Amino acid sequence: MVAKLEYMNPGGSIKDRMVRHMLQRMPQGTERVVEGSSGNTGAALAMASAVLGLDCEVTIPDTTSTEKVKRIEAYGARVHRCATSAPAEDYASAARRIAQEQEAHYLDQYCSRLNSEAHYTDTGPELWQQLAGEIDVFVCGIGSGGTISGIGRYLKERDPHIKVIGVEPLHSAYRKQVTDRPANGNFQTVIEGLGKSRPSVSFDPAVVDDVVQVPDQQALLWLERLAQEEGILAGGSSACVAAGIAQLLPHYPQQRIATVFPDSGMFYLSKYF
Repeated sequence: MVAKLEYMNPGGSIKDRMVRHMLQRMPQGTERVVEGSSGNTGAALAMASAVLGLDCEVTIPDTTSTEKVKRIEAYGARVHRCATSAPAEDYASAARRIAQEQEAHYLDQYCSRLNSEAHYTDTGPELWQQLAGEIDVFVCGIGSGGTISGIGRYLKERDPHIKVIGVEPLHSAYRKQVTDRPANGNFQTVIEGLGKSRPSVSFDPAVVDDVVQVPDQQALLWLERLAQEEGILAGGSSACVAAGIAQLLPHYPQQRIATVFPDSGMFYLSKYF
Protein backbone atom coordinates (compact mmCIF):
# COMPACT_ATOMS: atom_id res chain seq x y z
CA MET A 1 0.00 0.00 0.00
CA VAL A 2 1.16 3.52 -0.80
CA ALA A 3 -0.34 6.51 1.03
CA LYS A 4 0.04 10.09 -0.16
CA LEU A 5 0.46 12.23 2.99
CA GLU A 6 -1.64 15.31 2.33
CA TYR A 7 -0.89 16.81 5.72
CA MET A 8 2.35 18.02 4.10
CA ASN A 9 0.38 20.78 2.35
CA PRO A 10 0.77 24.35 3.71
CA GLY A 11 -2.58 24.35 5.50
CA GLY A 12 -2.16 20.80 6.75
CA SER A 13 -4.73 18.95 4.66
CA ILE A 14 -5.88 17.89 1.22
CA LYS A 15 -8.52 20.64 1.34
CA ASP A 16 -5.84 23.19 0.44
CA ARG A 17 -6.08 21.94 -3.14
CA MET A 18 -9.84 22.31 -3.42
CA VAL A 19 -9.92 25.74 -1.79
CA ARG A 20 -7.16 27.03 -4.09
CA HIS A 21 -9.07 25.78 -7.13
CA MET A 22 -12.32 27.38 -5.95
CA LEU A 23 -10.82 30.73 -5.03
CA GLN A 24 -9.07 31.00 -8.37
CA ARG A 25 -12.54 30.90 -9.92
CA MET A 26 -14.48 33.12 -7.53
CA PRO A 27 -16.20 36.23 -8.93
CA GLN A 28 -13.99 39.25 -9.42
CA GLY A 29 -14.31 41.79 -6.63
CA THR A 30 -15.16 39.21 -3.97
CA GLU A 31 -14.43 40.56 -0.50
CA ARG A 32 -16.21 38.09 1.80
CA VAL A 33 -16.20 34.29 1.72
CA VAL A 34 -18.22 31.78 3.72
CA GLU A 35 -18.07 28.00 3.95
CA GLY A 36 -19.46 25.16 6.06
CA SER A 37 -16.78 22.70 7.11
CA SER A 38 -15.90 19.94 9.53
CA GLY A 39 -12.65 21.84 9.95
CA ASN A 40 -10.03 21.31 7.26
CA THR A 41 -11.78 23.20 4.46
CA GLY A 42 -12.41 26.01 6.92
CA ALA A 43 -8.73 26.15 7.86
CA ALA A 44 -7.64 26.11 4.21
CA LEU A 45 -10.09 28.89 3.40
CA ALA A 46 -9.04 30.94 6.42
CA MET A 47 -5.36 30.59 5.46
CA ALA A 48 -6.00 31.65 1.86
CA SER A 49 -8.26 34.51 2.99
CA ALA A 50 -5.49 35.87 5.19
CA VAL A 51 -3.17 35.98 2.16
CA LEU A 52 -5.78 37.43 -0.20
CA GLY A 53 -7.22 39.95 2.25
CA LEU A 54 -10.68 38.38 2.29
CA ASP A 55 -13.18 38.54 5.13
CA CYS A 56 -13.80 34.89 6.07
CA GLU A 57 -16.49 33.14 8.10
CA VAL A 58 -16.67 29.38 8.71
CA THR A 59 -19.51 27.33 10.18
CA ILE A 60 -18.60 24.06 11.89
CA PRO A 61 -20.39 21.28 13.79
CA ASP A 62 -19.88 21.51 17.54
CA THR A 63 -18.12 18.12 17.46
CA THR A 64 -15.13 19.61 15.60
CA SER A 65 -11.84 19.15 17.45
CA THR A 66 -10.45 22.01 19.50
CA GLU A 67 -7.26 22.07 17.43
CA LYS A 68 -9.19 22.59 14.20
CA VAL A 69 -11.25 25.43 15.65
CA LYS A 70 -8.18 27.22 17.00
CA ARG A 71 -6.43 26.72 13.68
CA ILE A 72 -9.23 28.47 11.79
CA GLU A 73 -9.36 31.32 14.29
CA ALA A 74 -5.57 31.73 14.25
CA TYR A 75 -5.80 32.83 10.61
CA GLY A 76 -8.27 35.55 11.60
CA ALA A 77 -11.51 33.93 10.42
CA ARG A 78 -14.74 33.98 12.42
CA VAL A 79 -16.11 30.61 13.51
CA HIS A 80 -19.78 29.77 14.05
CA ARG A 81 -20.42 26.54 15.99
CA CYS A 82 -23.61 24.67 15.07
CA ALA A 83 -25.26 22.13 17.36
CA THR A 84 -25.37 18.59 16.01
CA SER A 85 -27.96 17.28 18.49
CA ALA A 86 -31.37 17.85 16.87
CA PRO A 87 -30.14 20.97 15.07
CA ALA A 88 -32.60 23.51 13.80
CA GLU A 89 -29.99 24.30 11.16
CA ASP A 90 -26.94 22.22 10.23
CA TYR A 91 -23.56 23.83 9.60
CA ALA A 92 -23.86 23.71 5.79
CA SER A 93 -27.28 25.37 5.88
CA ALA A 94 -25.97 27.96 8.33
CA ALA A 95 -23.13 28.82 5.94
CA ARG A 96 -25.57 29.22 3.07
CA ARG A 97 -27.77 31.53 5.16
CA ILE A 98 -24.85 33.68 6.34
CA ALA A 99 -23.57 34.04 2.79
CA GLN A 100 -27.01 35.18 1.60
CA GLU A 101 -27.43 37.64 4.46
CA GLN A 102 -24.00 39.17 3.95
CA GLU A 103 -23.95 38.90 0.16
CA ALA A 104 -20.74 36.88 0.47
CA HIS A 105 -19.28 34.25 -1.83
CA TYR A 106 -20.30 30.76 -0.67
CA LEU A 107 -17.90 28.00 -1.73
CA ASP A 108 -20.43 25.17 -1.16
CA GLN A 109 -18.02 22.22 -1.31
CA TYR A 110 -20.85 19.71 -0.97
CA CYS A 111 -22.56 20.77 -4.20
CA SER A 112 -19.96 22.57 -6.32
CA ARG A 113 -18.48 20.78 -9.36
CA LEU A 114 -15.25 22.62 -8.55
CA ASN A 115 -14.70 20.23 -5.64
CA SER A 116 -14.14 17.11 -7.74
CA GLU A 117 -12.68 19.19 -10.58
CA ALA A 118 -9.84 20.30 -8.28
CA HIS A 119 -8.80 16.69 -7.70
CA TYR A 120 -9.28 15.75 -11.34
CA THR A 121 -6.93 18.52 -12.50
CA ASP A 122 -4.45 18.49 -9.61
CA THR A 123 -4.37 15.60 -7.12
CA GLY A 124 -5.14 12.84 -9.61
CA PRO A 125 -2.41 13.74 -12.12
CA GLU A 126 0.10 14.24 -9.32
CA LEU A 127 -0.65 10.83 -7.81
CA TRP A 128 -0.44 9.16 -11.23
CA GLN A 129 2.90 10.80 -11.97
CA GLN A 130 4.41 10.04 -8.56
CA LEU A 131 3.54 6.34 -8.86
CA ALA A 132 4.44 6.18 -12.57
CA GLY A 133 0.96 4.85 -13.30
CA GLU A 134 1.55 1.73 -11.22
CA ILE A 135 -1.85 1.65 -9.53
CA ASP A 136 -4.24 -1.28 -9.46
CA VAL A 137 -6.64 -0.09 -6.77
CA PHE A 138 -7.35 3.42 -5.48
CA VAL A 139 -8.99 3.57 -2.04
CA CYS A 140 -10.32 6.84 -0.64
CA GLY A 141 -12.47 8.05 2.22
CA ILE A 142 -15.77 9.70 1.29
CA GLY A 143 -16.78 12.92 3.02
CA SER A 144 -17.90 15.62 0.60
CA GLY A 145 -17.23 13.09 -2.18
CA GLY A 146 -15.10 15.38 -4.29
CA THR A 147 -11.73 13.74 -3.67
CA ILE A 148 -12.69 10.21 -4.68
CA SER A 149 -14.79 11.46 -7.59
CA GLY A 150 -12.08 13.67 -9.09
CA ILE A 151 -9.10 11.38 -8.53
CA GLY A 152 -11.12 8.30 -9.44
CA ARG A 153 -12.27 9.78 -12.75
CA TYR A 154 -8.73 10.83 -13.68
CA LEU A 155 -7.24 7.42 -12.88
CA LYS A 156 -9.93 5.49 -14.74
CA GLU A 157 -9.42 7.64 -17.82
CA ARG A 158 -5.74 6.67 -17.74
CA ASP A 159 -6.43 2.98 -17.03
CA PRO A 160 -10.02 1.69 -16.98
CA HIS A 161 -8.87 -1.45 -15.18
CA ILE A 162 -8.11 0.50 -11.99
CA LYS A 163 -10.60 -0.21 -9.22
CA VAL A 164 -11.86 2.77 -7.22
CA ILE A 165 -13.14 1.90 -3.75
CA GLY A 166 -14.60 4.25 -1.16
CA VAL A 167 -14.41 3.99 2.62
CA GLU A 168 -16.87 5.46 5.10
CA PRO A 169 -18.10 4.89 8.67
CA LEU A 170 -21.00 2.55 9.42
CA HIS A 171 -24.48 3.48 8.15
CA SER A 172 -23.24 6.36 5.98
CA ALA A 173 -25.24 7.14 2.87
CA TYR A 174 -22.71 6.57 0.09
CA ARG A 175 -22.48 2.77 -0.03
CA LYS A 176 -26.11 2.38 -1.06
CA GLN A 177 -25.47 4.68 -4.04
CA VAL A 178 -22.85 2.27 -5.38
CA THR A 179 -23.97 -1.16 -4.16
CA ASP A 180 -27.18 -2.99 -3.28
CA ARG A 181 -26.28 -2.95 0.43
CA PRO A 182 -28.45 -0.43 2.28
CA ALA A 183 -27.59 1.25 5.58
CA ASN A 184 -28.66 -0.84 8.55
CA GLY A 185 -28.98 1.91 11.12
CA ASN A 186 -28.69 5.62 11.84
CA PHE A 187 -25.47 7.31 10.79
CA GLN A 188 -23.35 8.56 13.67
CA THR A 189 -19.57 8.66 13.93
CA VAL A 190 -16.69 10.14 15.89
CA ILE A 191 -14.58 10.28 12.72
CA GLU A 192 -14.52 13.89 11.52
CA GLY A 193 -14.92 14.60 7.83
CA LEU A 194 -16.11 11.16 6.68
CA GLY A 195 -19.59 9.91 5.92
CA LYS A 196 -22.93 11.62 5.54
CA SER A 197 -26.52 10.87 6.50
CA ARG A 198 -27.43 12.21 3.05
CA PRO A 199 -25.11 11.88 0.03
CA SER A 200 -23.34 14.98 -1.21
CA VAL A 201 -24.01 16.26 -4.72
CA SER A 202 -20.22 16.40 -5.20
CA PHE A 203 -20.04 12.60 -5.09
CA ASP A 204 -20.09 10.79 -8.45
CA PRO A 205 -21.05 7.12 -7.91
CA ALA A 206 -20.33 6.32 -11.56
CA VAL A 207 -16.56 6.30 -10.97
CA VAL A 208 -16.70 4.18 -7.79
CA ASP A 209 -16.67 0.37 -7.98
CA ASP A 210 -17.38 -0.43 -4.32
CA VAL A 211 -17.72 1.13 -0.88
CA VAL A 212 -16.71 -0.50 2.40
CA GLN A 213 -17.83 0.62 5.83
CA VAL A 214 -15.68 0.68 8.95
CA PRO A 215 -16.78 0.74 12.62
CA ASP A 216 -15.40 3.67 14.60
CA GLN A 217 -13.60 1.31 16.98
CA GLN A 218 -11.61 -0.24 14.15
CA ALA A 219 -10.71 3.18 12.76
CA LEU A 220 -9.43 4.35 16.15
CA LEU A 221 -7.33 1.21 16.55
CA TRP A 222 -5.69 1.96 13.20
CA LEU A 223 -5.09 5.54 14.37
CA GLU A 224 -2.81 4.12 17.06
CA ARG A 225 -1.23 1.55 14.74
CA LEU A 226 -0.31 4.16 12.14
CA ALA A 227 1.34 6.32 14.79
CA GLN A 228 3.03 3.65 16.89
CA GLU A 229 4.00 1.14 14.21
CA GLU A 230 4.46 3.23 11.06
CA GLY A 231 5.41 6.60 12.55
CA ILE A 232 2.54 8.27 10.67
CA LEU A 233 0.57 10.65 12.87
CA ALA A 234 -2.54 10.79 10.72
CA GLY A 235 -6.10 11.92 11.37
CA GLY A 236 -9.20 9.85 11.95
CA SER A 237 -10.27 9.78 8.31
CA SER A 238 -6.86 8.39 7.33
CA ALA A 239 -7.15 5.71 9.99
CA CYS A 240 -10.62 4.80 8.75
CA VAL A 241 -9.22 4.39 5.24
CA ALA A 242 -6.35 2.23 6.58
CA ALA A 243 -8.89 0.00 8.34
CA GLY A 244 -10.89 -0.23 5.11
CA ILE A 245 -7.78 -1.24 3.17
CA ALA A 246 -7.10 -3.95 5.76
CA GLN A 247 -10.56 -5.36 4.91
CA LEU A 248 -9.79 -5.25 1.21
CA LEU A 249 -6.27 -6.72 1.16
CA PRO A 250 -7.36 -10.40 1.06
CA HIS A 251 -9.42 -9.65 -2.06
CA TYR A 252 -6.58 -7.90 -3.90
CA PRO A 253 -3.42 -10.00 -3.38
CA GLN A 254 -0.28 -8.71 -5.08
CA GLN A 255 -2.15 -5.55 -6.16
CA ARG A 256 -0.69 -2.05 -5.90
CA ILE A 257 -3.10 -0.14 -3.64
CA ALA A 258 -2.85 3.66 -3.43
CA THR A 259 -4.65 6.07 -1.15
CA VAL A 260 -4.47 9.60 0.26
CA PHE A 261 -4.25 10.41 3.97
CA PRO A 262 -6.12 13.73 4.13
CA ASP A 263 -4.72 15.31 7.29
CA SER A 264 -2.63 15.01 10.45
CA GLY A 265 -3.33 13.59 13.87
CA MET A 266 -1.89 16.83 15.24
CA PHE A 267 -5.35 18.31 14.72
CA TYR A 268 -7.01 15.68 16.95
CA LEU A 269 -4.65 15.26 19.91
CA SER A 270 -7.32 16.38 22.39
CA LYS A 271 -9.94 14.12 20.84
CA TYR A 272 -8.42 10.81 19.78
CA PHE A 273 -5.06 10.41 21.51
